[in-house]
Amino acid sequence: MLQRSLMLVLLAAGAAPALAQPAAEKVPLLRQTQDWVTGCDNLRGCHALSAPNGEHGTQYSALTLHLQRRAGADGPLEIRLDQRGEPAELAALRLDGQPLEPRLLDALALLPEKKGARAEASRYEIADPARARQWLERLRNGSELRLVGNDEAWVSLRGLSAALLLMDSVQGRVDGVTALWRPGPRPASEVPARPLPAQLRAYPGAPQLTAQERTRITAAALKLASPGTPNDDEDSVAEPQVEVYPLSAQRALTVVLSDCAAYNCDYLISSWSRSDPPQLQTLHRQALPLDNADGSGGADYDPKTGVLSTFYLARGIGDCGETGRWLFDGEAFQLSDYRKMPTCNGLSSEDWPRLWSIAPPAR
Repeated sequence: MLQRSLMLVLLAAGAAPALAQPAAEKVPLLRQTQDWVTGCDNLRGCHALSAPNGEHGTQYSALTLHLQRRAGADGPLEIRLDQRGEPAELAALRLDGQPLEPRLLDALALLPEKKGARAEASRYEIADPARARQWLERLRNGSELRLVGNDEAWVSLRGLSAALLLMDSVQGRVDGVTALWRPGPRPASEVPARPLPAQLRAYPGAPQLTAQERTRITAAALKLASPGTPNDDEDSVAEPQVEVYPLSAQRALTVVLSDCAAYNCDYLISSWSRSDPPQLQTLHRQALPLDNADGSGGADYDPKTGVLSTFYLARGIGDCGETGRWLFDGEAFQLSDYRKMPTCNGLSSEDWPRLWSIAPPAR
């Protein structure tokens, strides 16, 4: 009996460290903590960025700080500072009114202009991991980073601590030597490995539609989107718009846009046979994660690459909302990219947190 009791005590003691670790956060996730937004994708890669929510004045800033880190013990910390508008001298940066040390300013390297990026934006990266850590040590104890002489160029640090702790929790770093916010004695070997990304099957291509096929499928898609008799009311909305694309030698895809407002429409994506008459078929499209606006916004398909794209704009300039991308593999649409931005801060979609990632498709 004594021996059995001793064994139970030893087992309980051995399990204590594991029980002390917080439960892993479910991914993907997107969370706003005061003036910061943090998104972590299905591979537990995390992106936190400054995004003032308007609670303390303006919701726009020409200065945005990005923190990104992949999962796994060797996941490097990447810091990027973006400045929109006229370039400024970095010496004008102030942390709570105080100049930054030269070693920190020297660590900011100007990146070449990115193709497709918005004009008049300067992007600075801290490539050295040690310097990135030094930057983080300085920032996490501050309240505001600002460019002197530009009232619109500032980074609120309210919520940064919570964003860092969330990143650590998602990636299993809390109380470890690799933690960003609360480092501790846990060795890097205890950090969970990065999940393996899904390898998508390549797009096989499709022959073009004939004029007759296009006409037949357009008519069928319109009938599906607008069942019943036509509405002669002068105040009725415009007839839905139909785009028809080849999917394979036997199948076609339609995108029907209807009830369009200023910058969003309702859309219906359907699959049809290329027979005469066309037959509606089951469309296998991987669902978007989290709460999403699938079916509202807009959709487009590129038959040359097999990529289906959707978007939802929370306002007209397109600096908030969500975007999705799928790759057609000959049978189904496989989700390859999903991004979402809950606050409108002047950021293009390429800078929104990515919530779904995959490996490049097989060749």
